[in-house]
Amino acid sequence: MTCPVPHKELRAVDTATWAPASSATAAAVERFEQVGGSVLFGLFGVALFDQPMLPPVSAALEATGRSRYEPWARAVRTAAADQLIYHGEDADRAAESERLMLLHRDVKGVGPDGERYSALNPRSWNWILYSTFFVQRGAYLTLTGDEPTPAQSQAIWEHYLYKTRGLHLPGSSRPIAEFPELLAHYDEMIGELRRTTALEGATSTVMRSPRPYFLPAITEPLWRLGAPTFGHIAMILGCGIMHPEVRALMPITWGRRQEREFRVLTTALRVAYQRLPAAVTDSPMARNRRKYERLVGGYRDVGLTAFTPDPGFLAKHR
Repeated sequence: MTCPVPHKELRAVDTATWAPASSATAAAVERFEQVGGSVLFGLFGVALFDQPMLPPVSAALEATGRSRYEPWARAVRTAAADQLIYHGEDADRAAESERLMLLHRDVKGVGPDGERYSALNPRSWNWILYSTFFVQRGAYLTLTGDEPTPAQSQAIWEHYLYKTRGLHLPGSSRPIAEFPELLAHYDEMIGELRRTTALEGATSTVMRSPRPYFLPAITEPLWRLGAPTFGHIAMILGCGIMHPEVRALMPITWGRRQEREFRVLTTALRVAYQRLPAAVTDSPMARNRRKYERLVGGYRDVGLTAFTPDPGFLAKHR
């Protein structure tokens, strides 16, 4: 395993009190958050396959076997954890983050290459955080058509750091704070990525996906009929938002035809995302959160802005 290389000292993000600096950046952050809470976001999940391209991550995934032998169960658990961390209340987010950190302590061993791996190795652990961010960012750019300014990109990254603060390692192992430095670090990490066993297995699972365990057995014929098409769409969307050098490591063919398919699919998804009501596209947790925020806003609007005596009010009622 590559030894962790601490990044240079950067401006620290106060993840306990962070807020956007302006209305323009706040609007971009809100759109980013909304995409993360959309069920359409899940269609880009294959872009997460840059994670098992890192050999230590591949070794850990193969050692547990859950990604290979229980792909749907693992996907459901991952989605549930993501919802709690990105859209839950602070207490629930903290509890889920603590649980994940605790359980990952036991994920360690020696990989097929003879190198030791550990899930909490800073380079591997932060790679998962960075990868997840870039997938959400790619989906956000695709579904909204936004072209964020450098300030907005920095604000979006800081928002992500705020939400994931319970998953940060301490000291020099903490995630990178500056967005330009993050881009440079990702480019550097590409040189360490490989076409690994876990990547091959994950790709094969998407292309020939077994029937999800939560669907009744009677749906097996329909699933076999539709699964290849669903897998192809997922592969096109996920690979389409990947970094080109990362996509080149995928065990698939990507050429002009795939580029055209990606443009057609994303155009349709953008129209759907922009025109369908949020009540349809929101995940259950995001829908509940949005309703809660509306209720809070309504109750706050009822209150007075000051309790000091108002001469005009008193004169009117005397």
